[in-house]
Amino acid sequence: MKLSNITGIIFDLGGTLFRPVSDMCGLTRDFLSEAGHGEARDFPDEAIISAIEKPDEWLNNYMIENDVDIHWEPQREHWIEYDRLLLQALGVKDHENIVHDYQQEWDTFHEGASHELVEGCHEALEKLKSRGFKLGVASNRFTDPERLLRDSGIHHLLDVVEYTNIPGYRKPSPYMLVKVAAEFGTNPHRCVYVGNIVEKDVVAATRAGMIPILLTWCDPEEEEKVTSDTIVIEHINDLLEIL
Repeated sequence: MKLSNITGIIFDLGGTLFRPVSDMCGLTRDFLSEAGHGEARDFPDEAIISAIEKPDEWLNNYMIENDVDIHWEPQREHWIEYDRLLLQALGVKDHENIVHDYQQEWDTFHEGASHELVEGCHEALEKLKSRGFKLGVASNRFTDPERLLRDSGIHHLLDVVEYTNIPGYRKPSPYMLVKVAAEFGTNPHRCVYVGNIVEKDVVAATRAGMIPILLTWCDPEEEEKVTSDTIVIEHINDLLEIL
């Protein structure tokens, strides 16, 4: 498909339009070391990432078995169980006694977290919109991003916003991308999807029949994973040159 035929552009959010906010490994490591449950070196990123597999599997199975709604969001009780399984997998002693403190650490973090739009994104979106492109968002997340988009001043530039973090609907499933194209009234083959993670964003775009565009400013190492049919850019502004 030629880029000259493209009429719709769909974006990921975190790591694409917005700078990443949370450092799960860093927060977990700092919390455990400061709480006296080991030294920081006892909890390298690799160990924490590996430990996440068990709670992730539990939460995924819970969502599937309970056939939750596409916009279902875990409640505190679900995150407590998630934390319990994570700390257990990390080999933390007395993890049952600290799980609520760990969740409180996350609550405090989210209350004070700021979401920063990548420099130049607002202007680039305005220019793309002025050229007649339909713009949309498809994001793996549990919470509605409408307030985030309004506070960042870009909500009015977007024709469609879709989000979900439910297995079967979330990326790398093509579900959200195809739904956005349908709401555009545009054939998926006339859309591009812009994201920063190959296994989620590029795969979803390919499955949806869209042209995948990998944005590397946040995760430059991801470029090593792409195939020749993926377009690679460093910044949203680069879209103005290729579309």
